[in-house]
Amino acid sequence: MIIDIHSHILPAYDDGAIDEEITRKMLHQAFEGGTREMVSTSHVLSNADYDRQPEIFEKFEIVKKIASNEGLDMKFHLASEIYMHPDTVVDQKVSTFDNNKKYMLVEFSLRTIPEFAPEILFNWVMVGYRPILAHPERNLKIYGAPVYAYKFAQMGVLLQLNGGSLFGIYGDRAKSLAHELMDHEMIHFIASDGHDVDSRPIYLGDVYEYVSEHWGEARAVKLMEINPKKAIQAEEIEIQEPIPFEEKLKRPNKIRDLLQKIRMK
Repeated sequence: MIIDIHSHILPAYDDGAIDEEITRKMLHQAFEGGTREMVSTSHVLSNADYDRQPEIFEKFEIVKKIASNEGLDMKFHLASEIYMHPDTVVDQKVSTFDNNKKYMLVEFSLRTIPEFAPEILFNWVMVGYRPILAHPERNLKIYGAPVYAYKFAQMGVLLQLNGGSLFGIYGDRAKSLAHELMDHEMIHFIASDGHDVDSRPIYLGDVYEYVSEHWGEARAVKLMEINPKKAIQAEEIEIQEPIPFEEKLKRPNKIRDLLQKIRMK
């Protein structure tokens, strides 16, 4: 049973499903791929977006009603994909998975790692949150120096891979880094980040088969069922010791140095 912790299935809310019909098609596609539980993680781009929580709750009920009407035996959970800012708050009802006050999905720019991100992530970990960094394989900074992913993992940040990255949906660089992160035991979840049924599909059946073939079925089960279930239920996740990357940055770098200082605390 696949549990997808990253999806954009709310109709006409963000850049995901554009209407209820697309939501319906996405749910069928997910079900056909073996997904039986899903976390709806619509974008929270700033703290002001929390003002839209009533709309999120309303459209979340629509998703569940569509699934029921279509005869799809699926469970749904609510959270957000939170875009990090220096003042980001994570204490709202839609911040963490089912408001469990522990696991939350976060992202930042795909082009870089903001200088404020490492310290904020570390502080969240220190007060009991377990931030899950969405699609690190798509980040250009991490692609240039995968050691950043290793340092985040050492801090207690969990990493979520987009399944489509393994097949090159987001380009060759993301595909290359996705495989490298998997080889280095750096990934804790694989999800769809599904936005539609075509360009960014929500189907995960082929991803499960691919991971099973290349890294073993036990790994697929852990990343696509066991860990997602524990995150939703606010349980501790057993972390495989990551395999270090070779340090590629030799010149002074503020973000690298900050990560190193945090690790030493």
